[in-house]
Amino acid sequence: MATLAVGIDVGTSSVKAVAVKASGSGYALKSVGTAEIRRAEYNPEESPQALAEAPLRALERITQDGAFARKPCAFAVSGPRVAPRLFKFPSIPKSEVEQAVRFEAEQIIPFDLAQAALDYVLFDEVMEEGKAQMEGLVVAVHKEEVDKRYVLLKSAGFDPVVLDIDTLALANAYIETEGVGERETVALINIGARFTNLAITHGPRRVFVRDIATGGDMLSRAVSEIYGLDLPMAEKRKKEAMYTPLEDLGGGGEEAFEAPSGGTESGNEEYVLLDGDETSMGLTAGGSNETLTGEEDFEASGQTQNAMGAAQKVTANRAVLADALGDLVSEIQDTFKYYINRRIIPRVDKVKLCGGTSKFPDIDEFFSSQLGVPAALWNPFARLDVSAVTKRFPANFLDEMGPSMAVALGLAMRSL
Repeated sequence: MATLAVGIDVGTSSVKAVAVKASGSGYALKSVGTAEIRRAEYNPEESPQALAEAPLRALERITQDGAFARKPCAFAVSGPRVAPRLFKFPSIPKSEVEQAVRFEAEQIIPFDLAQAALDYVLFDEVMEEGKAQMEGLVVAVHKEEVDKRYVLLKSAGFDPVVLDIDTLALANAYIETEGVGERETVALINIGARFTNLAITHGPRRVFVRDIATGGDMLSRAVSEIYGLDLPMAEKRKKEAMYTPLEDLGGGGEEAFEAPSGGTESGNEEYVLLDGDETSMGLTAGGSNETLTGEEDFEASGQTQNAMGAAQKVTANRAVLADALGDLVSEIQDTFKYYINRRIIPRVDKVKLCGGTSKFPDIDEFFSSQLGVPAALWNPFARLDVSAVTKRFPANFLDEMGPSMAVALGLAMRSL
């Protein structure tokens, strides 16, 4: 068993890296890193060469941490050239399974298997009309995608040895850290910049996966269109809104989105985190009904205005979410219906949100109301022993970064 396992998640907008060790009580986080990948739509001043090299440069920044440089690592691919498909056939001897799965894959995979890396996982056998059936998931990945990612990681100083796909790494992280009941169905929604990974876990051994071609970039475009900002400023404001609520400006100009005093400066990010007490009305103390007068009355009036402003901000957030993520919600709803109508799953019990975009204000309430299922932000670091790294990072760093690290964590766990 490896003593230290590394997972590298190369996304569209950033690189995430996680190093973990297995311990008697679970997993211990040994290092974590992230680096931005500069992109043309948000950095128009960059040269074409600099943009082409941006993923490599981001990975090289990660390798400055000795926990990652030249270490064997697990990596993943996702997108349209990754084809996961369910299969089912009558129970057969294990020696015949691989050939049978390949035959099934030839019927259902949408590209030539000669150009693909192929792997599969078997679920538990099921009984249908008194006969045992083998069920599983087969995944084909176009070799070009694998080769490109492998060369990129090697060039940056990594040693890529384990290949996975984002959705299965996502499911692995959740099952290993949170666990799934035998009859429980949990939908994991990892919202990246251009793609959203959807993994539905039904019990601890059955996983159904899908990549959806939309993500956080749509939020940036919605902020741009609703508030009349160019894309770089809209992206900046979207990221700031993950830490301070997006104001309901009703279509203000760029000057209306200035960061608060002491807030975000280029290269010197200092976010102010708001807790619930700062937006509560707080008109009485200890549950009493006393009337406040004088200076107290003035303070209460200000608190009431703050609460009204908070409600307006929620309205603004949800307007942006509805405009940006309506198509994503529809795709997820269709996926739920597909599996439920075919009796593959009985229902979806809860939704867990992760990925960088999952920190956008009110997004959990938005998904809950649209999907009709309880939704909550998931921090995969919450169940890990983080004592080895807490002194290296500012307060709240692991809580803030955790939701973005689910795939990287699942990849690292895959190596153990």
